[in-house]
Formats: sequence, C-alpha cells, structure tokens
Amino acid sequence: MVNRRAFIKRCFALYGSLLLMPACKKEMGRQQYRCFSIDESECLGAICEQFIPTDEYLGAKEAGVVNFIDKLLYQRFPELEPDYKKGIQALEKYSMDVFQKTFANLSWEQQYTVLQQMERKELPETYWEEIPQKNFFDMVLRNTMQGYYGSPRHGGNRDYVSFRMMRLDYPLLVGQNRYE
Repeated sequence: MVNRRAFIKRCFALYGSLLLMPACKKEMGRQQYRCFSIDESECLGAICEQFIPTDEYLGAKEAGVVNFIDKLLYQRFPELEPDYKKGIQALEKYSMDVFQKTFANLSWEQQYTVLQQMERKELPETYWEEIPQKNFFDMVLRNTMQGYYGSPRHGGNRDYVSFRMMRLDYPLLVGQNRYE
C-alpha cells in the first residue's frame, strides 16, 4: 500500500521529469528536417548564407532560415517542395560536374560566382530543364528574406537577430508595439 505522502512525492517526481524531457535530444549532431535531407539542407543553407552572410550578426543559416523554409513547405506551401528539390538537385549536379564538390563545399567565392550566374541565367540550361534557374534563385531569395526578417515564431530569425540588427523593439503583443 502506498500512503498519501509517498503518492504525492511520486507525482511530483514524475511531473518534474516530464518538464525536463524537452531538454533531452534524441540525436546529437545535425538538425533533421521534414522536407529536406541533410545534404539538401546543407546546400540550401549555403545558398541562404550567400544572401545574408554572417558578420557581427548571425547570417541566414545560423538564424534558422532553412528551418523556416522547411516549416513553410511542410505547413503552408507543400506544392513548392518539388521545385526546391529540383532546384537543389540541379545546383548540386552542376557543382559536382564542374567543381567535383557539392555546392556547400565550394569556396565562398565559387558559391558567389555560381549564384551570380544563376541569377543572370548564365548556367548551362541542361541542368535546369526541370525548373528555370532564375525562378529557383528568386524563390530561395524571397523565402530567405522572409525567414530572416520575419517573426521568430515562424521558425527563422533566431533570437530576434534581424530585429537587433535593425535596432527594432521586439514586438510585445502579437506583432504590435504601442507608442505614445
């Protein structure tokens, strides 16, 4: 028989252990995504980091923009997932054929040059039969900006990095600050 005091102690111990569960990680290492494989997320992270690089503030990759895009595709726009996958595959194939490296493993300058060529539609069209390179470039750029400058509740802008960078107040009430 368990007395009342022992029962209450066990309940509090169980409740305390449940509070600590979110701190436990299933797997140490790289983050898992719902829409992207690890390799795809690294390529996408390298593209995003080229758009908003790290300086005294976090860049797009560290600010969680890949997480934002993954969440966006999973929850709101699943119809864009095939376009992302086709674009990443085309970019990776081009990088492997030309540089014998994945896009994420290219030097900063090589990545920059490839993205400039993509923006100007100068990469060979044989890699971009599934999705136009300019469309892919514009889509990733748009979603990178949304993830970096949007509210952290949507999965990007970790620690309000863009708000701090622009010296904005953190929104106190669901997107509103009241000024007198």
